[in-house]
Amino acid sequence: MMERLPARSLILAIDDDDMVRLMLQEILQREAFDVICAASGKQGLALAASERPNLVLLDVMLPDLNGFDCLQAIKNMPGNSLLPVVMLTGMDDLESVNRAFQLGATDFISKPLNWPTLPHRLRYLLRSVATLEELARSEAALRQAQKIAQLGSWYWSIADDNMQWSEEVFNILGTNRSSFEHKCRDLYKSMQPSEVGKLQQALDLCVKNRRSFRLELSITRRDGANQVIHIQGKPVIADGQVSHIHGTLQDITERRHIEERVRLLSYYDPLTGLPNRTLFKEVLAQAMAYCTRYGTVISTLFISIDRFKRINETLGPKIGDQVLKLFAERLLAEVRDCDYISINADYDLADMTVSRLGGNEFTVLLNRIEDTRDSVKVAKRIFQAMQHAFTVENTELFLGINIGIAVYPGDGQDEDSFIKNGEFAMNHASEHGHNNYQFFSKSLNVAAFHKLAMENSLRRAIERHELQLYYQAKINIRRQQVVGCEALIRWQHPELGLIGPSQFIPIAEDSGLIAQISDWVLENASRQTLDWQQSGLSQGLIMAVNVSATQFRQYGFGNHVRDVLTGIGLEPRYLKLELTETILLDHIDDALITLRELQALGVKISIDDFGTGYSSLSYLKKLPISELKVDHCFVRDLPHNEDDMAITAAILALADALSLEVVAEGVENEDQANFLLDSGCEVVQGFLYNKPMPANEFAAFVRAFNAQRLLADKV
Repeated sequence: MMERLPARSLILAIDDDDMVRLMLQEILQREAFDVICAASGKQGLALAASERPNLVLLDVMLPDLNGFDCLQAIKNMPGNSLLPVVMLTGMDDLESVNRAFQLGATDFISKPLNWPTLPHRLRYLLRSVATLEELARSEAALRQAQKIAQLGSWYWSIADDNMQWSEEVFNILGTNRSSFEHKCRDLYKSMQPSEVGKLQQALDLCVKNRRSFRLELSITRRDGANQVIHIQGKPVIADGQVSHIHGTLQDITERRHIEERVRLLSYYDPLTGLPNRTLFKEVLAQAMAYCTRYGTVISTLFISIDRFKRINETLGPKIGDQVLKLFAERLLAEVRDCDYISINADYDLADMTVSRLGGNEFTVLLNRIEDTRDSVKVAKRIFQAMQHAFTVENTELFLGINIGIAVYPGDGQDEDSFIKNGEFAMNHASEHGHNNYQFFSKSLNVAAFHKLAMENSLRRAIERHELQLYYQAKINIRRQQVVGCEALIRWQHPELGLIGPSQFIPIAEDSGLIAQISDWVLENASRQTLDWQQSGLSQGLIMAVNVSATQFRQYGFGNHVRDVLTGIGLEPRYLKLELTETILLDHIDDALITLRELQALGVKISIDDFGTGYSSLSYLKKLPISELKVDHCFVRDLPHNEDDMAITAAILALADALSLEVVAEGVENEDQANFLLDSGCEVVQGFLYNKPMPANEFAAFVRAFNAQRLLADKV
C-alpha cells in the first residue's frame, strides 16, 4: 500500500531571483505546501541539512555555488538518496539536462516557469517518491525477513537457461556473485554429488508434469560446512508450456538439529541415554509383529532396584541419579556380552535391547530366544554382575534387584498388556526378597486386580465408616488388673466381611493411605479413652496406639498429636504411642527431635516388637522411651525353648537396668504367664485373657475382670 503524503509537504526553493522566490512562495503556499527559500547555494545547503525538506527546487545558476555542485552535495547528505530535486534553469542545452540527471536530479524544468501546472507536477513527483520509498522499505523488510528465516528465492527461465537468485540464496549456499553464471548448473554446484540427481529429476518432472515440487537436500558450503536445505519450485505456464519456475530455498539445518534433540528427548532417557518407555513400546510392538509373522518367541526381563527409595532418602537424589547411571552402564555392558540375545536383520535392536521405563525400573528385551530357560540364564548373569559394589563419591553401595519375566506370545496380546504383566511379575519377585526372579502367571494378574480393587475400596472406607477399632487388654498379672489396652484396626468390608490389618495395611502403605488411616486411629482411640473415663470405666487405663513410619516422619507430628489431644480433651498421660525400632533408628536425629516433643507433651513411648529389629543399645539409651514390648515370637515357645527364655530374660534385665516398663505380647497359656511373672514381667497381653474386641465388649470385659479382682480382695 502506497504511503500517504504528509498534510503539507515542505518545499525548499534555492534561487537567487527574488521574484521567482516570491512567486514560488505565494503560489505553492496557496496550494497547501509549506515553502522555505534560500537566495544562495550555501544558505540552501544549510536549510537542506537542518529542515529536511520533502522536495527541493534548485536553480542551476547561483551566485556562490554551481547548481550542479549544490545538487551533488544535497544528494550526498544521509537519507537523501530518494529526495526529489527539481532543477530550474533558463538553459535549454542537452548537456546540462544529461548532467543534472546523472547527478541525481528528479526532474528538469525550464524557465520561465508554467505557474498553473507547477503544483500538480510537484505533487506527482512527491507521490512517485513516496511510492519508491515504500517499495524500498518493503524490499528491505523482505530481505530482512528472508535473512531471519534463512529463506531465499530463485527464478529460472527455461528457454534461455537464465537463473536469478535473491541475496539470501548466495548466503545459504555460501557462494558469491563473482562465480555466479546465471545458469541452472550454479544450483547444482553446491549440492552433494548424491543429491544432484534428485534435484535434476524434480526439475524435469516439474516441467514435464507441470507440478510443484518440494525436496530436502544435503549441501556442502565452500567453507566445508554441511547443511540441509529445503527447496521447492512452482511452474509458471504460458501458452500451455512451462516457461519459468519460481522457487524458494531455505536453510533448515538448525530445524533438523532441534527435531533431532526433540526426538532424543521423546524417545531416550536423558539421565542414562537408554531408550525410554515410549521407544521401548515401539520396539516391542515391532518385535511382537515379527513373532506373529514368523512364529518366533521373545522374552523381556523387567528389572527393579530393590529399596532404591531409601538411597534417595538417605544419600540424596544426586547420589541416586549417579547410581542409576552406573547401574544402566553395567546392565548394558552385561547384556551386550550375552550370548542369548540375537539381533534380527529385519529390525535393528542392537542399541534398543536395554531400556529404562522410569524410576528404578529397567527392561531387557531378548529377541528370538530358543528356550524360555534362556531368560533365566540372562537373569542369573545380571544378578551376578550386580553383586559387586557400586562406588559413588567414595561410598560403596550394594544393590539388590528383582526381575519379572514375561514371554510373548502368551503373556499379553499387545505391548500395554505385556508390559503390565511383566511389571506384575517384577512386583511379585520383590515380595519374595531381593535378587529374585519370577515368571508371569495369570494368577499374578488376578492377585494384582484383587489388590487394586482392595485399594479402591480402602480409599472410601473412612468416609463410609467401614473402619473399626478393636481393643485388646494389657493386664498386670500380679495385681490381676486391666491397666491399659492396645487399639487394633479392623475393616468391615461390605462384601468381604471383617478384614484384619495384615490384609489391608500393606496396601495402605503402598498406596499412601497409611498416614490418613493412622491419623484416624489416633483420633478415634483417644476419643474412646475419654468416653470410657467419663463413663467411670477406669481412670487409669492407658490407650496404646500403633504409629506408622509415614505418620511419624510427617513434619510436625508432635504438634499434630498435641492438637488431637487438645481438641478431644484427653490428658496426654493416658496415651501411649507404639513404634518399631526401624522407625526410630532409620532417621535417628529427626526421630529424637520428635520423641522429645512427645515426651515434653507427656505422651508415653513404647518400642513395639523389641528384639526383632536393630536392637542397638547405644541408641536405645538415648531414646526418651518408657516401655519395651517383648515380641510374641519370643513368648510363643516359653518356657520350653532355652533360646527364647534367654532372650526374654535379657530383655527384662535390660528394661530393669534402664528403668523401663515391659509388656509381653502373645501370651496364650498359663505356663507362659507364670514364667514371665517369675522373670519380673508383670504386664502381659494375649489370648489367654482376651482377644481384640469392639469397644462395648471390651468395656464389659474390663468391668467383669476388675470386679473379679475386687471380689478376690474381699475374700
